[in-house]
Amino acid sequence: MKGKRGKKFFMQEEWDVVEILKKVRHDSLNHIQIVKGYLALEKIDKAKEELDHWTDRLRKESALSGLKGEKLSVLLLTYPYRQWPVRLEYELIGDGKSLRIEEERLAEWLENFLRKLNRSASWERENVLTLEMHFREKETYFSFLFRGSLNDPSFLKEIEQATEEPLYIDHAEDGRNRFSFELRWNENGKGKE
Repeated sequence: MKGKRGKKFFMQEEWDVVEILKKVRHDSLNHIQIVKGYLALEKIDKAKEELDHWTDRLRKESALSGLKGEKLSVLLLTYPYRQWPVRLEYELIGDGKSLRIEEERLAEWLENFLRKLNRSASWERENVLTLEMHFREKETYFSFLFRGSLNDPSFLKEIEQATEEPLYIDHAEDGRNRFSFELRWNENGKGKE
């Protein structure tokens, strides 16, 4: 029997619960096989390293699932199970429960950004987007750092121009193989300070 249909997830594609669990189980079994392989080869340090990597990923996923907003969590938690040229790494710094912006708007912005980034990225090189989500008492912002290869880096200007209040992009630096910026929001609705 097919699982219950879920809400629309990343990129407006519907996945059912069973499909999501299959992908998670497959990923988990891959990590277990890697550890078993290292142990069979008596490479204990490599097995520990793989376990540490997997534990770190699960810790990050746990923190992400504790965010105030469900849409943002689902977007980021399901991203690794998609076929995209850009690998996403993320880190939560501070308490994600203090997210002080309309979460749906933020998730829509991030989904649009990820879609355009993946369309622009080259499949020929390794591409990594590092996302740091900073949650502080008086300030919340996201830092983005991309390393890889873009076929069309002009999409960044499109993203910056399409970003509407209270969201805004600060400290943008771009290039064909690397770019970074911060996504901030003004809680006063007065634009950049």
